[in-house]
Amino acid sequence: MYLTGLEKRLDALWESQLPFIVFRLPESQKITLFTQENDILHTTSDLSESGFVMTTFKGLEKNPIIPNSKTEYFPRPEKQLIDTIQTAFSENEKTKQQFKELVNKAKKEIAHGKLKKVVLSRPIDLKSKRKPQTLFLALENRYPNALTYLWHHPHTGTWLGATPEQFVEASSTETQTMALAGTQVFNPDEIPLWSDKEKDEQALVTEQVLLDLKTLFKDDQIQYGKPLNKRAGNLVHLCTRFTLPKLESRLMNLISALHPTPAVGGVPKKEAKEFIVKNEGYDRSFYTGFLGPLTSEKANLFVNLRCAEWNSERVRLFVGAGITLSSDPELEWLETQRKAETLTPIL
Repeated sequence: MYLTGLEKRLDALWESQLPFIVFRLPESQKITLFTQENDILHTTSDLSESGFVMTTFKGLEKNPIIPNSKTEYFPRPEKQLIDTIQTAFSENEKTKQQFKELVNKAKKEIAHGKLKKVVLSRPIDLKSKRKPQTLFLALENRYPNALTYLWHHPHTGTWLGATPEQFVEASSTETQTMALAGTQVFNPDEIPLWSDKEKDEQALVTEQVLLDLKTLFKDDQIQYGKPLNKRAGNLVHLCTRFTLPKLESRLMNLISALHPTPAVGGVPKKEAKEFIVKNEGYDRSFYTGFLGPLTSEKANLFVNLRCAEWNSERVRLFVGAGITLSSDPELEWLETQRKAETLTPIL
């Protein structure tokens, strides 16, 4: 089988087991690779370093970063047929029941006024015989409008994904972020019709992001419009974009104000995060953290959704759903399954 230069390079890196990050930004025709010559775990606490950073859901201290001091570029491989398995995967009834009970527990907290919205997630473990570099190339091919990446470091493990949600894009002229909520299966022949529950959830997320932004910016510095449809592979979401002035030296302040976003945590932020950590029953790790390339001049960071953790025994993917008072536990379970189907055909 003919291997491209990128495939050969990734195979060699994987054999070496040295740290690397390979990624492609949305709609880019260029694939970028950062590598290390040793297995030192570099970290950043204030995001002042240059490289590719990856942060956990829980914290903003000592964030792993692979420096960009050794950078290589590759053209996108020609579009090719990817061997995917278009079939539903099965999960046992106990897993389903546990998730539905968690949804009901969250709804009780919402009914008592302790929460307005909370995002509940769960891990799904799958068997996959494919190497992570093969999975990355398949994701990169299938999702041109997402940030696709493969991160490997002996001290953090191997992660890959295709995330549609921009966290913060900061340049020398302006800054952008977004509020994302609501999920439907994409149908090219139909315009999405959003339910009241989905519209309310998007409004809650937008309101919380706006409140967070107002801790750093004046009202007339924050520009945003009506929610728009944003496609992410086989799914479509409601999205509100925010445009802000350039950050100068305030990137960490903005990130501290926004993370975790209400699209992955909830409203109110502190109470929702506490509920998640106490009740989900597993550690999200890098899922719903943020990741992306940054330099002293700019940052292009994304929320780590539609991702998976790879090891030789299994591939663990992560899926979640936004819970409000009007949530139906059965429908929320089905939403997590739809989100899983973004990755399962490739994995």
